[in-house]
Amino acid sequence: MSDSSSSNLIYTGSQICSVVIWTALSIAMIVIGTSYIDKCSIEPMIPIYLIVAGAVHLVGFVLLPLKLVFEKLMYAIEGILVLFSLCWFIAGSVWVFRIYQVSPRDCDDTVYTFAFRILIFEYVFLCLAVFLICLRTCCGCGLGLRSADTNEAAYYT
Repeated sequence: MSDSSSSNLIYTGSQICSVVIWTALSIAMIVIGTSYIDKCSIEPMIPIYLIVAGAVHLVGFVLLPLKLVFEKLMYAIEGILVLFSLCWFIAGSVWVFRIYQVSPRDCDDTVYTFAFRILIFEYVFLCLAVFLICLRTCCGCGLGLRSADTNEAAYYT
C-alpha cells in the first residue's frame, strides 16, 4: 500500500470516527436537554443550549452528503452553521460556567454535569483542531520551502 493511499485511509477513518462520536454526543445532548428541560431553574438556558447545540450538529452531519451535489451552496450553509455554532458555544459557556461556583446549584446535577463536560470536551476538541491545523500549516510551509529550494538548486546547476 502506498503512503498516499494509507494517509487517505487514515484521514477517512478519522473523519468517520469523528462523525460517529459527534452524532452520538449530539443525540445524547438532545435527549438529556429535553429530559431535564424544567430541572434547572437557576439557569433555564442550559437544557435549551444542549437541545439546540445537538440539533445543529445533527443538521450539519445530515447535510454533509449534499456537499457532493451542491458544493457552493453547502459551503455557504456550512459557514452559517459554523458561525451559529460558535456563537451558541460561547453563550452555552457563559450559562454553564457562570453558575459553576454557586452552591447549592438549583439545577439538576445530571443536566449541569453533562453540559459542563460537553463544553470541556468541545474546548479540548477545538484546541486539538487548532493545534493540528497549525501543525499542518507549519509542515506544509516547510515542505513548500524545501521543494522551492530544491527546484532553485536544480535550476542553477
